[in-house]
Amino acid sequence: MAPISRVKEPAKAKVDIVFVHGLHGAQDPWTSEGGVFWPDKILPGKIPDASILSYTYKDKAKVDSIFDRYDLDDLSLDLLDNVMDYRTEKEAEERPIIFVAHCLGGLVVENALLIANEDPSKKEFIGCVHGILLLGTPQFTAGSVAAAANYFRLAGTGTDAPPSDAELSEKLAEIVSIPEGFAQLKASGAEFAIETFWGGQGSKLGDNNDNDVKIIVDEALAKVPGASKPRRLMRTQLQLSQYDAVEDEDAVKVLRPLTQWASKIKLPDEEGKGPQNVSNATFSGSHNSGMQLGQNAGTIKGFTFGRP
Repeated sequence: MAPISRVKEPAKAKVDIVFVHGLHGAQDPWTSEGGVFWPDKILPGKIPDASILSYTYKDKAKVDSIFDRYDLDDLSLDLLDNVMDYRTEKEAEERPIIFVAHCLGGLVVENALLIANEDPSKKEFIGCVHGILLLGTPQFTAGSVAAAANYFRLAGTGTDAPPSDAELSEKLAEIVSIPEGFAQLKASGAEFAIETFWGGQGSKLGDNNDNDVKIIVDEALAKVPGASKPRRLMRTQLQLSQYDAVEDEDAVKVLRPLTQWASKIKLPDEEGKGPQNVSNATFSGSHNSGMQLGQNAGTIKGFTFGRP
């Protein structure tokens, strides 16, 4: 299976929207229990001129992989290389791009941009990123041991014991630089927009104990420094990536920033449309010896790939 799956590819796409999944349980990524794959069934109706892509890891991503910096770097590099290769094949290297990432997939995206920022051959890619929407992505700190333990329990069978606190502290030490670096990248002038969401319903962690229910990523853990306040969706961590209909209250909240970001992107031939303010005319008697190209209420500007 190819890492990049083409969901929709309109003839004149003005933006690439790339979905990067995280933990998704027994369901296929981005697919509701009712079988609705919303990048295909819902999103195109809101943004018809978007090229919609779904990224799948070449090997099944596990929680252990996210908490191992070498494995995480591999996942992020694979994402970066595959997305860049796809855009080169489509001759769309400079097309604006929006990432939609769920759960730990958001850390893969954040780390990919940090890697690109340190690689001269990839650094220009950051300028194409128009927006990043994070659904339940943890911005881990050194003190996030309890939250990390919940991830291992959510991903396991419910009976497997998570790593000890000491082991989790060691694992966190390898990845806390990613949220920190991502916040610094944004603060240093990266123009992409960020929108974050968290699940306000607890997830069941134990197979035999209905009372063992935890919110996996709360508001504080979802907060990206310098970004707007995370929005709460009344869903479990896994349900944050699942929507059945465009009318769903939570789907409306998630779709809103995507449609707003896309509406600000113009195709190159759409920039500067309208009357032109070019005038270069001279007159002598009854003879017009110059050229006049209209009167105008606007100016022409070049195409940019940062946030307007």
